[in-house]
Amino acid sequence: MPPAIPARFSRLLSHKSLLAAAICALLGACAQQSAREETLPEPQPQPVAPAEEKADARPFPIETFYTLLVAEVAGNREQYDVALANYYYQAERTKDPGVAARATHIARFLNARRAALRSAQLWVELEPEEVEAQLAATAELALAGELDTALAHAEKALDLGGDAPLQSLAAAAVADEKVEERTLAEFRRLAEKYPQNGEAALAHAMMLRAQEQYPQALSIVHRVQEQHPEMLDAPLLETHLLVDQNRREEALQLLENLVRTYPQESRLRLQYARLLIRKDLDLAQQQFAELVAQRPYDGNMILSLALIRFETDSLTQAKPLFERLLKLDQHQSAAHFYLGSIAEREKDVDGAIAHYRAVEPGGDYVEAITRGTQLLATAGLAGNNRDWFAELRRRHPEQAEHFYLLEAELLNKHKRHQQALELLDKALEQHRESGRLIYAHAVTSSHLGNSAAYESGLRKLLERDPDNPTLLNALGYKLTEDDTRLDEAQQLIARALQLRPEDPAIIDSMGWVQYRLGNHSDAVKYLREAMEKLPDHEIAAHLGEVLWVQGDREQAVQVWQRGLEINPQSKVIPAAMKRLRDKGGVEQHVSES
Repeated sequence: MPPAIPARFSRLLSHKSLLAAAICALLGACAQQSAREETLPEPQPQPVAPAEEKADARPFPIETFYTLLVAEVAGNREQYDVALANYYYQAERTKDPGVAARATHIARFLNARRAALRSAQLWVELEPEEVEAQLAATAELALAGELDTALAHAEKALDLGGDAPLQSLAAAAVADEKVEERTLAEFRRLAEKYPQNGEAALAHAMMLRAQEQYPQALSIVHRVQEQHPEMLDAPLLETHLLVDQNRREEALQLLENLVRTYPQESRLRLQYARLLIRKDLDLAQQQFAELVAQRPYDGNMILSLALIRFETDSLTQAKPLFERLLKLDQHQSAAHFYLGSIAEREKDVDGAIAHYRAVEPGGDYVEAITRGTQLLATAGLAGNNRDWFAELRRRHPEQAEHFYLLEAELLNKHKRHQQALELLDKALEQHRESGRLIYAHAVTSSHLGNSAAYESGLRKLLERDPDNPTLLNALGYKLTEDDTRLDEAQQLIARALQLRPEDPAIIDSMGWVQYRLGNHSDAVKYLREAMEKLPDHEIAAHLGEVLWVQGDREQAVQVWQRGLEINPQSKVIPAAMKRLRDKGGVEQHVSES
């Protein structure tokens, strides 16, 4: 059963006492204002107000009474939407502050924001001297982004002798730079108006912190600590201000003392644990373990501790924490993702895949699919991958194009280019105008040696976007393979370089086409520039080859050696060496170096 809400619903009533008890429940909250008279088709018995009510309180019309009675019964049966609809309607109709109050409470409990805002505004209009009404209006207006009006109601609550969540309002203000600038003076005014109110002072300090006025903010925080030593928000804000000023060690020392003094204050321990993550993971882990002990059902704390243990390779300790999240139905996708990772490390392929498949769309979704499908591919279960991707496309048709691309990429990675091409053919039947699919199809065709299909695909994309430097460079570089089209290749690459002159990949292409045209000096110039901007084994392969052909073989070997250090698994450098093998013993020179 959901937790109780403010102004609890009346208890279920027996049929013998239903009418009298319902009157007590309803009119006890609502009889402060007389309802307007209504003419009914025929005389109806009027409910009598309870004896404890004021003598001048008049009962609701019978239609209103029965509507509210239905709302009460619906509430007891957990049909809260029915209860809200009835109370909201009658609040608007009767203009009764008690009905408006109850409508507000129910709407807020259900997170029905529009209804909560309108009910709260009606309630505060009908009962402006009621602190709770002012605070309800403050909260709902803040959630609706109407911070200026929310501040006005907060001030009224303070004037009435109540408290007001000014720190929460300040937090909302600093989240928007324009609102922050607009309301800074108002928070300063409230702090000056209520000089003994620690909440108002800390809200002002929060605004000053957002303005990077750290000394002024710290001064206010210290004053609040003197006036209200019980307000732990003050030292907590001080730690944030210290960190802002790169005084992290002071912040840690302050938090260590605070945690020692107030061991049950989770907010202090959480801030301490967060700061420790960057300095001492073991100590941070201890703090999060204590937080989990204090708040055993808090999924955020459990996940934080689990992630630290995962990152420190304490997998046997991390695993039960992730499993606890599954039982609590909190952070389900994250738990499944990391349990999949643990199972993968434990060589439990079936367990890993089961967890990866349970990850829902979100931050780890694509990574989970990638890992799971790679596991299946490595295990030789390509059919399972087809089924998985087909299922994903059925479950998420709006992302079908993306899943086609993922599946094709996986197939290409495992050298199943023909299957990838057939898949992309199918995908293009459904998504004919997809630029990503057309490009993937072109690249896959190139893997199969079909240069014409590759060129056709890129030409189609260039028709749509003729000034796309990536496409121009890709096509130009491909054409360098054909001695009869080198001039055309140079024109395409030159256009790409004009559009993006600092791109090392395009600079490398220009160097390579100059080499293919026989312009070795220009080639070296471009390739050196590309290598300086982006140390890369493919660029090293090109530069080394040109230097070798120029006769600068010692430097060529050095460049190749550097390329192999960057990527020991490089295939392009050995390929370049193979082409030049008969012209100078390239492999021997490299191995001797």
